[in-house]
Parts: sequence; structure tokens; C-alpha cells
Amino acid sequence: MGKMKLESYVKLTFLSLSLFLLIACTSEEASKNKTEEPTKESHTENKNENQTSLKEKIINPPTSTDELIKYPGGKYAGKTVDLLPVDEKAEVYKSLDKMPPLNNDASEKEKELYWNNILYMFHEDFIDPQTVLEKWKMESFGSPEIKDPRFKFKENLNVEIVLDASGSMNGKIGGKTKMDLAKESITEFASSLPEEANVALRVYGHKGTGSDNNKKLSCESSDVVYVMQNYEENNFEEALNQFNPSGWTPITLALNKAKEDMAKYNGDQNTNIIFLVSDGVNTCGGDPVNVAKDLAESNIQPIINVIGFDVDSEGQAQLKNIATASEGIYATVNNQEALRQQFESAKDIAEKWDSWKRDAINDLDSIRVDREFMTLAFSNDWGEKRDKQNANLISAADYLFYEKKKITKEMYNYLSDKRDEQKDLIDSSQEEVVSYLESINDKTYEEMKKSIEEEYKQK
Repeated sequence: MGKMKLESYVKLTFLSLSLFLLIACTSEEASKNKTEEPTKESHTENKNENQTSLKEKIINPPTSTDELIKYPGGKYAGKTVDLLPVDEKAEVYKSLDKMPPLNNDASEKEKELYWNNILYMFHEDFIDPQTVLEKWKMESFGSPEIKDPRFKFKENLNVEIVLDASGSMNGKIGGKTKMDLAKESITEFASSLPEEANVALRVYGHKGTGSDNNKKLSCESSDVVYVMQNYEENNFEEALNQFNPSGWTPITLALNKAKEDMAKYNGDQNTNIIFLVSDGVNTCGGDPVNVAKDLAESNIQPIINVIGFDVDSEGQAQLKNIATASEGIYATVNNQEALRQQFESAKDIAEKWDSWKRDAINDLDSIRVDREFMTLAFSNDWGEKRDKQNANLISAADYLFYEKKKITKEMYNYLSDKRDEQKDLIDSSQEEVVSYLESINDKTYEEMKKSIEEEYKQK
């Protein structure tokens, strides 16, 4: 019995030990699998993240002059990547880092999508020739050829600047905030107006913060900080120091308020000019396009200038629609000098108005010469943007190929060929538009407008 008990005990011990080892191995395998599984999921997530970094539904690259004009400016339009400060250049590279690797097995469709996404980032916003026409119209202010009553000489000149003071205006360009650059340009413009002209400054989005908790407060903020009156240096400077950029972007509210501000300045006796300056899309509800249309059709009869200051493609689209609805003028600017130039158009009107008040006679020959210079400026702008876009596309391809090894030599050459195609398109389109503008310089405004609308199907 003792022997049998001993044998049974040994068997039981062996069985227990085997069972323990089996459980231990199973637990180790489970633990191993548990450790490996997240790595697999993580890899999948990274892969998906890379895949989704390419926009599938994206506008096709332009292939004609009309498409080139309509193609929106990219996220990095107006910037030269190689000349950017280190922190801004890092932001560009961060976007390129999201581009997935592409090998020699990539299909033609995949390569096209890759190119489309890169071009979408760096495409410049090429000026619409319609904008040149509108500038000619501004330049021809008071000329008998202009049928538009807004551009006739009136007894009084009133200018209201409606300035975006949302939080994004804290963004920097060349070491200064966009708000500081805007304030400097506005001060320079206001101080250059004739003594008898009036100027007002309204801001919006300057209260609260960009958080959801403060959205209501911010979206209800739009105040006149300098009421319509002659320019007075100390008071105007004090007005500019009353606010700092902070909140959301209530463009709809600001335009409605601007309409109230100028309601008493009837267009029959007043030349009224409104500048809307914004660096982003309306974020506070309402329809700013309809409000702009109502404002343009009111008895105020304002000339509306819409300036997109370092604005993205979505903002550009909305601001252009506001300008179109109000039969106004739209321009995208990416630096202080470009912003200053946009205010020059109103300054020119002010000077002509002042001359008219003193019975000066417009020299039509000088108007034609001025138009020639505007056409030259248009051509130079396209040329500068062509060179900037080309340089940025080269930098992007170099970074993806040489530094990150994300694309092959074959893909690098593919991007080079596509880049050359765009450069050739810009060159041919530039020549086409400039030749066309030169050919119609001697025509009246009404003829020019009809001609350009028919040629480029622009409204």
C-alpha cells in the first residue's frame, strides 16, 4: 500500500507539473500575442494615416488659362519655402511628412493623385484678369466712360475699413503679427486721405477667445473704434490701441453693422468705399454673401474692396463670393507690401476726388498709360508667382526624395515633368492674358467688361 501510494503521489506530482508547464506556456504565448497585436494595429493605423493624408477628392491640375485662374491658392501660396524661418519651414515639412511612400509599382492613377496633392499645397493664386479690369475701373474714377454711378464724382468721400480682429490675426508674417501689419498699413492709408475726406474703422471678433465657451460673446462682437470723421492722428492711433485679436470671425455681423454705419450717407451725394479685411472664413453663422449683396444694392451704393490677408483656399473662395455678390473687388495678399498696395486704389480715388473738388481735368491719355502700367504689374505678378511656385515644387520633391526617401527616382522625374507642364501653362497663359489686356486698353470700360466676360466666362 505504501508503495502504491508513493507511485500514485509521483504520478500526481508529474501530472500537476505538466499541467503547470502547459498553463505557463499558454499564458506566455497569450502574453506574447497580446504584446504583438497592438504593434500590428499600430502599424495598420499608421498605414491608414498615411493613406488618408492624400486627398482623394481634389481639384484636377489646371490645363487651360481659365482653369489656372480659377484654381485656388494653396496652403503655402505666397511663401518661398527655402527662405522661410526655421519654425515655418518645419510646418511645411510636417505636411510633406504626411505624404505616404510611393514605390516603382505605383499605378498612373496613384502617381497623378500624389502630384495633385503636392500641387494643391503650393499652387499660387494667379490674379484674375477681371481684377485688372476692376482696377482700371477704379483708376478711371470720374471718367465719362464709366456708367457705374458708384464711380461718379460726388460731393463727399467716405471710407470705412472693416477689420478682422479674430484670434488668427495673431499669426506672424516675417516676424510681425498680421494684426500689427494691418494696423500699420491702415494708419498709413488713413493719414494719406485728403483733409475733407472721412474715414471710419470697425473691427470684429475682438472679444472673448477662440474657445467654444466664448463663441457667443465673440460672434456678437463688432464695434466702431473710430467713427466716420476726418482723420485725426492721435485719436486714430488711440482707436487702434483699443483692441487685440482674440476670438471668432463674425463677417456677417460686421457687414450688417457696416451697412448701419453708412446708412445716412446716400450714394447720390456721397462716394462710399468699404474695405473688408479678413484672414479667414466666416465662423459665426449667417450668410455674408447675401448681406454683401444687400449692402451693394442699398442706397449707400458702396465700392466694396475685399482683401484676403494670408487666407487659405476655403477662405479665398468665400471672400471671392462676397466680392462677386457685391460687384466688388477681391484680392489675396500675403505680406504687408501687398496689403498696402490694395489700399492704394482708394488713395488714388481720394486724390482724384480732391482734384475734382479743385476743378482739375482728367487727362485721358495718362489714364491709358496708367492702364499699361497696371497690365505690366499684372504680368510681373504672374511671373513672380510662377517662379515661387516652381521653386516650392522643386523643394518639395527634393525633400521627399533626398531627405525622406519617400519617392523613387522615377517618381521624382515624374514630378519634375509635371512641374514643367505647369510652368509652361503659366507662361503661355500669361502671354495670352497680357496680349489681350493690351489689345483692349483703348476700348471703353463697358466694351472691356463685355469682352473679358466673353473671353474668360467670368462674372
